Amino acid sequence: MFQRVEYSEWHTLFPKIGFLLFFLAFVVIVWKAAKMKKGDRDRSSRMPLDD
Repeated sequence: MFQRVEYSEWHTLFPKIGFLLFFLAFVVIVWKAAKMKKGDRDRSSRMPLDD
């Protein structure tokens, strides 16, 4: 009557979840960088050169 439900390819689930999280983080970072104000963008681009 009851059948056991098994995910036969469970080892492929973790890379898919990891890729999804990485992709979402990448999209959020790109979106925030694209929406930056010009002044903030210029200040951030000069940060490594400032003392």
